[in-house]
This record gives sequence, C-alpha cells and structure tokens, in this order.
Amino acid sequence: MLKYFYLLLTFSTLSVLASTQEKSCDVELFQKVYRSYKNQVLGAKDLIRESNCAEEINLKISHVLSQAEGSVSVDFINTEMQKEFPQFAINIKSKKLSFLDLNDTFKDQLLQGTNLYFTQSKSMNGLTSIGLVEGEQLRISCDTCNSYGDKNIKLDIANSLTGTQRTLWMNSRIMAKIKVIKAKRSISFQQKALQAEDFYFDEILTMYPENMLTTLENIHFYKATKTLVQNSAVVHQDLQSLMLVNYGTPVTLSLSNQNISLQKSVMPVRSARFGETVELKGPNNKPIIGKVIDFNKVVIQL
Repeated sequence: MLKYFYLLLTFSTLSVLASTQEKSCDVELFQKVYRSYKNQVLGAKDLIRESNCAEEINLKISHVLSQAEGSVSVDFINTEMQKEFPQFAINIKSKKLSFLDLNDTFKDQLLQGTNLYFTQSKSMNGLTSIGLVEGEQLRISCDTCNSYGDKNIKLDIANSLTGTQRTLWMNSRIMAKIKVIKAKRSISFQQKALQAEDFYFDEILTMYPENMLTTLENIHFYKATKTLVQNSAVVHQDLQSLMLVNYGTPVTLSLSNQNISLQKSVMPVRSARFGETVELKGPNNKPIIGKVIDFNKVVIQL
C-alpha cells in the first residue's frame, strides 16, 4: 500500500512539473512583405514562411501584423505574443519585418519622376503578396511600362546567401495622375452657360488624360451636354461651346499683330460657336476667315 502511495506521489509530481514546464515553438517570418495594394489586410500565409507552432499562435501573429506598416521589430511581436501565450517560448527567427507597397515599388524602379502610377496589381502566380527572406533582393523589369494600360511585369528575386533565384509575374494597370475639373454641385444640361465658381480642381488617376477637362479658362462660353453629377470629373464630351456668332447679326472683326491693331464691322455668313473659324464678308463682300473669341467678336491674327 505504501509503495503504491509513493508511486502515485511521484506520478503527480512529474505531472505538475510537466504542466509548469514552458513549451516552445519556432516561427520564421518573411523579412520583407510587399502588399499588392494599399491597406491590404495580410494573412498568416503572407507573413509566415515556416512554423511548427500551433495554429492559434500563427493566427495571433497574423492578427498582430495584418495591418502593420513600415518596419516592425521582433521585440514588439514577442511582447504581444507573451501577453496572449505566457506559457509558450515562441522563437521568432527574424530580426525585423518591413512592409512595402508593390505599386510604389514598381513606380520607384520603373517610372520614377513621371506622373504615371501602377494600380490594380495582381499576381499571375496566384499570390496575394510577395514575401522575401534574408539575402533576397527584388529586381523589376518591364519593356512596355512607359505608356498607359495593362502591363505584364517580371519580378526576379535573387538570394545572395544561397545563390538561388526565382521569377514571378505580375499584372498591373498604369494610369496618369492629373489635375482635373470637378463639379461642386449637380449642374443641369438646361443651364444656359457654365460658371467657374461651380467647379473645383482635384487629382485623379486615369488612362485617358486627353479626354479630361483640366482648365476653367473660357468655361463661361460652354454649356453642359448632360447633367454634370456633383463631384464627378468633367470630360470634354460633356461640354458644348455656345453659339457666340449668329447669321445675320454683325460682328466686330479685330486684326492684330505686333505692329497693327484694327477693328471693323463685318457680317458672318453662318452662325458659329466659341473657338470655331467662320467666313465673314465686309463692305466689299470680300470673304475673310476669322476665329470666334467672344459674343459677336471675331479675330484675325496676322
């Protein structure tokens, strides 16, 4: 009976020691993580290269780092993990993590100093992000990335420590960042003329910068061809110049160069809008071609 008691006591003691003994596991994190787009929430597979830790530990690490930006030290991660798992010794095999934006990296390496930007980048290898380990460097190449549109981009990742190399492919859309005109309020196409105070400047990304209205100069000589929605960018197709010259109504013709400035009254042979050229007839019916610049005003620049 006494022997049985000692055995039971020994087993209980060993059980207590085992339960109080600290458990351990190892996690290797990527040293650099490139997001496919800004504010992308990262998961465990985006952050962890290898791990023999329990799934709940891996998920906690991803929760701590899912929205991290810039650089994060391992000390910070250890502190957060000890709060949640004080009974574990979690060995993180990385010095620090850096979080970068892939679109910004593309621009820095391929289009620095231009108004072109990369957007909507997606992996052609099924990856949601790109992780690099110690010794790996990223080199980007694209032969057609000097114009707008969808592009295929090659990513060569070489490891100077192991002498290995891998290649990934991304698809990205290049757009131009330009300053455009937007409507402060919704403007009806029935409004006779537009006013500069109804608009404001803003920056947008577009693949069609040539279609966008970028100046308010002479905007009062235009009307909308459709309702301009509040806060929407205005394109040239949304506007129509006003009829400033009407057939049968005399107009003032100005002739100007560096030395001469003359004005006389002439008759247009048709109605014309702002910016159009129109044929005119003077007292001797000799045809003259001028450009419409204002209500009942036409100019010839000699």
